[in-house]
Amino acid sequence: MFSIKFKTTEELPEPSSRLIDQIIGQDEALNIVLSAVKNKRHVILLGDPGVGKSMIVKAVGELIEKSPSDDFTPYTIIAKPNLKNPEKPIVELIEGSYKEDIEDIKPKMIRQPPGLLTLMLIMVFFTLLTSYLVRGLSQTYLLAVVATTAIVSFALAFVVVFLAMFGATRGAMSNTVSPLDLKPVVLYECKKRPVVRASAYNVTKLLGDVRHCPLGGKPPLGTPPHKRIILGAIHEAHKGILYVDEIKTMPPEVQDYLLTALQDKCLSISGRNPNSSGATVETNPIPCDFILIMSGNMDDINNLRAPLLDRIDYKIILKNKMDNTQENRDKLLQFIVQEIKNNNLNHMTYEACCEIVRIAQLFAGSRDKLTLRLRKLSNIIKMANDIAMGKSIQEIVEELSGRENTTKEEEKEGKLKSIIEVLKIGERNKKREESKDKGVTAAKKVYIDVEHIRKVIESGIYSMSKQVAIDYLREFKRYKHIVPNDTPKIGVIYGLAVIGSDGMGDVTKIITQIVDSKNPGTHLLNISGDIAKHSITLASALSKKYISEGKLPLKPEKDIDLNRKEIYIQFSQSYSKIDGDSATAAVCLSIISALLEIPLKQDFAITGSLDLNGNILAVGGINEKINAAREYGFKRVIIPESNMIDVIDDKGIEIIPAKRLDEIIPLVFEYDNKKYIKQ
Repeated sequence: MFSIKFKTTEELPEPSSRLIDQIIGQDEALNIVLSAVKNKRHVILLGDPGVGKSMIVKAVGELIEKSPSDDFTPYTIIAKPNLKNPEKPIVELIEGSYKEDIEDIKPKMIRQPPGLLTLMLIMVFFTLLTSYLVRGLSQTYLLAVVATTAIVSFALAFVVVFLAMFGATRGAMSNTVSPLDLKPVVLYECKKRPVVRASAYNVTKLLGDVRHCPLGGKPPLGTPPHKRIILGAIHEAHKGILYVDEIKTMPPEVQDYLLTALQDKCLSISGRNPNSSGATVETNPIPCDFILIMSGNMDDINNLRAPLLDRIDYKIILKNKMDNTQENRDKLLQFIVQEIKNNNLNHMTYEACCEIVRIAQLFAGSRDKLTLRLRKLSNIIKMANDIAMGKSIQEIVEELSGRENTTKEEEKEGKLKSIIEVLKIGERNKKREESKDKGVTAAKKVYIDVEHIRKVIESGIYSMSKQVAIDYLREFKRYKHIVPNDTPKIGVIYGLAVIGSDGMGDVTKIITQIVDSKNPGTHLLNISGDIAKHSITLASALSKKYISEGKLPLKPEKDIDLNRKEIYIQFSQSYSKIDGDSATAAVCLSIISALLEIPLKQDFAITGSLDLNGNILAVGGINEKINAAREYGFKRVIIPESNMIDVIDDKGIEIIPAKRLDEIIPLVFEYDNKKYIKQ
């Protein structure tokens, strides 16, 4: 299986700590990305989930951060107020180190209101002056003067408190400027070549924004516009790499902004929310000269607009499979060791590693291929580790619950055993001390075994669609009227299907009935998929062709008038959506059996597509289908000959490869009577 012999993965050398050395099966894509970054070209990575798109970018970023660069100069981006037009703040990029200019603001630019102490002194002076002036007045006039003074004092006190609460005693009133409002703000300081990651759907993070100010954004109460600017990832990636993931979620208007940034190498920032006070603010164009790397799934490319796609130099499709060679199996073993180290998991046995390789074959759908959707394998390894740890915990729980239910006699026996155990403590402690020099004792070590991995696969907890398929089969399998190895029947055959995107095989009972009618035709029952409908129509036409031209090694008991035959085809008890052309061969045999009234054997299940010449073509999910036929108890399974290279496990069932439909006629029809055999 592997080029190195071992019992557990702890015997293997530790993997490299560099991310670039941990990339499996994507060497060609990695070299192209490195070349693109070196030559400042834009790249888009397309592939299935979990094949390593993000890891490639991280690895390239790690190399860039650690490698010295002579052509890179650190820079700082600052924002300054625009005194002529406050709604258009000025953003500057300063090369080299930035030193804040601490110069006193010119006094002529500052007009401040009286201070709090000054206002208090004015109030005291006003009170004393009023007392001196009214000392000769009568009591009636004195009361009026006191009331007037109180009102004026209250008004002055309200002004003082209001100014103190809003911090405006030292701020700018109308037609005034505060020194704090004139101070530049550092938005971003870049000391090394940046690698910035942003999601396509987060517009603020990607393009930048202007914060909302509930007080209108104007001094003295509001925050000045230049202090509310948020730089976008495209600006932070200046002179570096911008990685945009999940391009399927990128809105068209965001693509236009991104295209502008690629063309002009600069982009201004404005408020994104039209109901915000930042909507009226717009900066000058800010430099954003970066290398763009985008990634997504295969169908995400349709979401990108043509002008933006044309700007991308390299369009790389990552592989989802690699050849099942010893070199690649060793790479898969390297991946297992990496996952154990990076996630602090328990070590795996040799048999468990072999089981991971077998699962990689199943996910690739072929015996000579290994999947590169390594994230799914990683999840399986982590879950198997959890199950391995849970076993010891379960034993402890069972042991504790057993003690609670013991009788008094059992408790006495338990105490006696505990005393015996105490007597052995000295010997145990001595053994433990000896084992410390060699590491943790083997009794305490937990390994991920093949049984733990199989439990994950059988439960389907690594995939939602797999769990849905398992629940469906568990719920309806007992109700399905499928009797393998039954007596031969006319028009009844068993086909094979795959449920769910992650693959669960199932057996489908196909029944064909022929009715004499003046309106001949083919009627499909329990069929929802378009591909399946077309394939069954093809099977009907092909079966009629074989019978009318007499190309079959069978002969009907009596003449058949195909122009008066109405065909009904039913996929019995099919509760899930059926689509695909893998049942074409089964349906064709079922129709031939019903038309010729010759019974079909019931000890086999069959899968395969057909062309108009009767050739049996390859289908997908062959291993899942074989496993379903095996679990239902069929003795034989007929598959396309071209799928034999994909078969991984052939134990417990006879697998018959077929190249043409007429080859399997003698194998599936029950015609001991020579009257059915064409002479």
